[in-house]
Amino acid sequence: MEKIQNILRRASADIHSGNLENAAKLLDALKDEHPLSPEVARLWCLLARRTGKAGAVPAYAAKIYAHVEGDVHKARWAQIMGAANFSLLNLEVAHANFTCALEHLIALIKAGKVPTKKKKPATTENVFLSGKAEQLLWSTCATLSSREIQAFPYAGTLLGVVRTGALLSFDKDLDIAVWIESLDTCCAELEQNGWVRVKAGIDYTNYRDYRHTETGITLDVCALERRDDQRIVGGFSLPDYPEAYQRVAVFPPFELIQRDTAFGKVWFPQRPEIILKAFYGDWRTSNPHWDTVISALNLEKFTLLVRCYAYYRLVHRWLSGDLPGAWSYALQIGIKDPDDVLALRCRQWLEKTILRLDQDVPVWPQNRPQRRVFTRMVADLFHQGHVSFLCAARALGTHLTVCVVSDERVLDNKGKPSVMTQAERVAVVSACQYVDTVITDSPVNATVEFMRQHDFEIYAFACGSEQERAEKYKQCSGLPSTMIHELEYTAGISTSDLVARVMGGAGR
Repeated sequence: MEKIQNILRRASADIHSGNLENAAKLLDALKDEHPLSPEVARLWCLLARRTGKAGAVPAYAAKIYAHVEGDVHKARWAQIMGAANFSLLNLEVAHANFTCALEHLIALIKAGKVPTKKKKPATTENVFLSGKAEQLLWSTCATLSSREIQAFPYAGTLLGVVRTGALLSFDKDLDIAVWIESLDTCCAELEQNGWVRVKAGIDYTNYRDYRHTETGITLDVCALERRDDQRIVGGFSLPDYPEAYQRVAVFPPFELIQRDTAFGKVWFPQRPEIILKAFYGDWRTSNPHWDTVISALNLEKFTLLVRCYAYYRLVHRWLSGDLPGAWSYALQIGIKDPDDVLALRCRQWLEKTILRLDQDVPVWPQNRPQRRVFTRMVADLFHQGHVSFLCAARALGTHLTVCVVSDERVLDNKGKPSVMTQAERVAVVSACQYVDTVITDSPVNATVEFMRQHDFEIYAFACGSEQERAEKYKQCSGLPSTMIHELEYTAGISTSDLVARVMGGAGR
């Protein structure tokens, strides 16, 4: 047994290092000697899918499925069969495999058992928090722009850049879009600039996956097509297959403009909210469990292809022991297809088990009218008064957006610089539980056009003096009175007081 484990470790290392030929020699020999070993079969199936031999996986996986015992093992091999049939575009069979896996997982959870939660691999750095992924995004877009290719941020990448001014911290890859007529040119340029195409799964005509050789960051390239004056179409396209094998996403018309970055000019949607609203609806409310492939509001139909993606990811999360993640996928399927009884059963059993284990059921933004509140603040030396104000502002609606004003604006307004830089002030305001979104730029004078563009219904502020009150009412004089809400100022504490304490020797 120890000898087999050693060979498996060597084969796994060869797969991860790209030495697939040597891995194949090791695993083919093991497969001949131990044809019904689940450990050998799992690694052999993984290698087969990466070396163009996916066609041999379903039959082999079916033999292992028949051999193993226990619902969790049966579910895992039904999942492997499903994934292989999915990549081979045997969608009906794949759907049946995933259904089989879910029935085993329901049986397991009825018995009071759940798969062991897999530990996340230790990482030394989140490139989406460090800024490396964002730098790579803009440098790549600038390079493509210099080659006259209109590539621009898209999907979750666009969402993060517009909503928070940075990439989403929980994102997994970069997303860019190009016009369909530029796709081949774009991809050729990427391959000349440190990107390697990842050929795995289904070969769509309008979608490509890439990996950056230096950083390991992955990039999805989505091609969009102008069908007519009324719509732009994207998604996953398989022209030689029927409607059930397509994923069609429809957008209203939008235009691109150029923006300056540290890496040069890049293309960007002139009105990004058009794309974001089509994808997400209420795109300003954060939802880390959202899966655009499955839940995008602009899907033309919830086709068999999309359902297979959803079932695969539901089973994957469940087998990984991530019950809240699995619950989220079951919910998303139910939103798309309320008649999917299996997804409903999964969600009910998962929710029951999550509560039994004293875990939190994920919060999913409800389909209810949003009342969005906007305010501007300096937030220097963030203190109790700021917290009280933000708590009161958030209570006025369902969502609070805060513009933390620039260092230049503070200097112009107060005649002296703030103690903390804008980046430092943004960090502390973002950490406040009452704040949903932080932005770093907005008009000094709030206009109806600005408020409507962002769906803000209330402009909130507090005033520490009559002079400040006059200034703030002047800044919103163009708004109707129904949009303006002055909140009570917290007396007894201010940034100036804190500075005075420090200058007086407090804390020494």
